[in-house]
Amino acid sequence: MNANKSTIWVTIIYTLLVILTLVTYQIGESGLRSLDISLMVFAIAIAKGALISEYFMQLHWVKGIWRLPILIWLLLLSITIYIAFTA
Repeated sequence: MNANKSTIWVTIIYTLLVILTLVTYQIGESGLRSLDISLMVFAIAIAKGALISEYFMQLHWVKGIWRLPILIWLLLLSITIYIAFTA
């Protein structure tokens, strides 16, 4: 991929991260309180973590098992917090 396409792609990902951050901020400011809302905000945070690891830590270029530790950590974290919220 050439530098121009890479810059455009990273800008798109960054813009998406900013939009997702603003969405979670707006949810927090709206005063909505329920388990579903909390899990939705958490799912957005996990998605943001995955985007950061893939594009800003540049794990999308890595082949093999080297990209798994971060993704497994995100998965285990999300399962643990989901269980804690719903138990």
